[in-house]
Order: sequence, then C-alpha cells, then structure tokens
Amino acid sequence: MHPSLTLRTAFIPSALLIAITAFSLETHVIPASDLRKRVPMTTVFYQPASFNPPPIRTPDFLAAMLEDGSRLVRGRDKSGKPWRAVLPAATRGLWKTDVNGTRTYYFAGYTGGAGMAPDSWILVLSVDEQGRPIPFYVTTSHADYDSKGISDILNLDGTGPELLQQNWGGPNWMPGERSGYYITTLYQQRGIYWYRVDGQHGARSFPLYEKWVNLPNTRPQLVDAPELSSWLSDYGNDPQSGIRSRILSIYKHGIHAEPKLGCELEFIDLVVEDSKSGRQIEAGYSIASNPLLAEIAHDRLPVTFTGVNRWPRTNLCVASAVWAGKE
Repeated sequence: MHPSLTLRTAFIPSALLIAITAFSLETHVIPASDLRKRVPMTTVFYQPASFNPPPIRTPDFLAAMLEDGSRLVRGRDKSGKPWRAVLPAATRGLWKTDVNGTRTYYFAGYTGGAGMAPDSWILVLSVDEQGRPIPFYVTTSHADYDSKGISDILNLDGTGPELLQQNWGGPNWMPGERSGYYITTLYQQRGIYWYRVDGQHGARSFPLYEKWVNLPNTRPQLVDAPELSSWLSDYGNDPQSGIRSRILSIYKHGIHAEPKLGCELEFIDLVVEDSKSGRQIEAGYSIASNPLLAEIAHDRLPVTFTGVNRWPRTNLCVASAVWAGKE
C-alpha cells in the first residue's frame, strides 16, 4: 500500500475512478511518519518485471522457476525431511529478516487481478525450531516493494514486523455503486505465526475504513466502521485458533467439509500438508487446479482451517489456509 492514493486508482471501478482522479494525491491512509518505520530487510532477489532467473540459493532452500512461470522452493528441515512450496507465477522479489530470533523470508508478486480484486500477493515463510517453513499468505489491493524490501512491513510498536493489508469493500458488489471503502488491517508477527491486531498501533487505530464516493466535490476520507455486506477479513495463520474438520468433496465452485466448519467454502488461498515424507505447501492455486487439495479430500485427512471468513446472511465462506496431517 502506497502512502498516496495514486497507485490505487487501477483497482477502483471505472465510474468511481473518474470522480477521484483530480484529488488522488491528496489523502493518506497511513501517516508518512509511520511509513518511515520500515523493517530493515536483506534483499535476496528483486526484479519488478517478469523474467526467467537462475535458481536462487539461501541457507534454507533452493528456489527455481517451473515451466508454467510458478516457482518451486525446496529445502530440508533439521531432521533431514524434505519440504517444498509452490508459489504463484509472477514472483517479483524475495527478502529476508531475522528479528526476535525468527528467520523469515518474504516473497511478493502480482496476482493479475483487475477492478476491485487484489493485485498483489505476499507469502511469508517463517522458519521454526525444526527448520520447517511456516507459511502466511495474503492478497492485498497494493503491496509496494522495491530493492530494499516490502514497504508495508512496518514496526509501528517497536515489537517487530507488522504487515499492512488492504481490501476493497462496499454496500454490495454490484456494478455502478456510488460508494465503497478501502479497508486496511494490520497483522503482527509473534514468533512463527501472524495475527490480526486491532486497535491503536502507531498513529492509527485499526482496522481503517476509507470511504470513496462517486459524487462531485467529494474526497476520500477515513470514517468510523460502516455496516458492510462483506466481511472484515482475518488471514491469521495460527492453527491453534483454527477450526478442525475434514474435506468431504470438491466441486467446480467450492468445497464441502464436515458440518463442524459451519459453512460452504468458496475457495482456499493456501494448502499445507504434513506427512512422514515432509511438508508440502501450495499457495494461490484455484480449487479446481490444486492437486494437493484434491489429495487431501480423497484421503479424508483431518484438517484445520485458519482465517475462515463468512459472508453475512449466507452459508458461504472462504478460508485463508487449510492445514492437513497424514500419518
């Protein structure tokens, strides 16, 4: 997310875009004084345009490009078990931090989203005491990154990394609406996991709601929490806070799980499976094309859903991640 609103205009409905062009430089969601509190990062690689780089080596893994443009990351934990992570295509950079005793890698890239859809993704891999990667995955309306790191990774409270994440929301998702909101939430790293943190952090109280109106002589402004027909997303990735269940079936437009989940899943952003042979991670795949998710459903493995967000007044939901264990 950029301090000015210039870069956001690509993600706003066209009717609303016309109304805001004249003043898109005049508002700030996060004060400049807070945006200067960037977490120092070590750049492993950075390439703002798509390219086919040579394999990337770090002390923890090897990353190589696959034929479809996605990236395969492979390593071994301290016991010698292999692990692998498949990233979405259009990976633009990789950065590293070592804060509070936790070594963490940050991948970022482009989703291809248009309109109100998030255009950027961030995959965080924190290395646990066994040398295994703990993934945290978000999509966001704009992630600003450069050769120095991801500018949305801040240290607002002096306690370590915090990530700004932003979605578009509105009274409903029908085209032609005259108003909507950019909703900015904050996630804090505590050890190897990330948690959404509300309330005062730095100069702002989160979550933030910035209202955009398609009317003459109006400007975007921060407002109190509105009543939205969409949900306030929570991408928190601690399985201890998740919902335990099993996936019963996968169909074209969703996932059917045991009743204890309490809703019908439309999609999952991140899939993690542990087995005797190691850990597998797949990020950003669609339901229909995710082979790891299909395997988990076929074997009826016990799973934990984290970041479950429900659509109000419906039986539909999405999950940030599913964690599965195979004996």
